[in-house]
Amino acid sequence: MQTEKRNKRGFESDKLLLETIKSFQGLSQYELAKKLRWPIGRVDGSIRRLLNKKEILMEVIERNGRRVNLIYPKGSEPSRSVIEIPEKLLHVENPTWLNSAFVYALNSTTIGVSGHEIAEWKEAACFQEEIGITKENEKVVLKIPEKIKRFYEWEQKHRVVSINGNALLITISGNIIEQKKYPS
Repeated sequence: MQTEKRNKRGFESDKLLLETIKSFQGLSQYELAKKLRWPIGRVDGSIRRLLNKKEILMEVIERNGRRVNLIYPKGSEPSRSVIEIPEKLLHVENPTWLNSAFVYALNSTTIGVSGHEIAEWKEAACFQEEIGITKENEKVVLKIPEKIKRFYEWEQKHRVVSINGNALLITISGNIIEQKKYPS
C-alpha cells in the first residue's frame, strides 16, 4: 500500500515537472524547484526518473565555477548553430528584420544582433558581420557566422538569448561539460 502511494505521487510529480520543463526549457534544477515550490530532492528524484524514461535531456554546464544542470524536454535540445526568435517578440517591420541582421562581437561574453545597424555597437564591436535571415513558423531564424562561433567557442559554451528593445543580446555564460539524454 505504501509503495503504491509513493509510485502514484512520483508519477504525478514527474508529469507536473515534465509539463513545467516543456513550458520553461533550459531552467536549472534549482530554478525548477523554486518555480514549483518543491524541495530540491523531489525535483532531483523526478529528473532521474524522467532521464531513465528518456523524456528529458540534461545539459551540464559550468557557470561561475559551479556545475549547473539545465533541463530540456526530449526533442527540444538546444540548437548549436541557429537561433530562433518568435516574430511577435520583435518588431518585424520595414526595414528591420526583413532579410538580414547585423551581428556584433561586443565583448568576450556578449554578442549583439539587430535587424538594422546600430552605430554604438558598430563602434564598440571587435568585429561585426551582416547575415541573412529566414522566417519559419512565425520565427526569425539566424544562422550564427563561423567567425563568431570560433571566437566565442560557440560549440562548447552555454548561451542565454535576451531581447533588448528590438535587438538581441546573447550572453555566453559557461562551459558545456556534458549532455545526458539518459543514463549510460
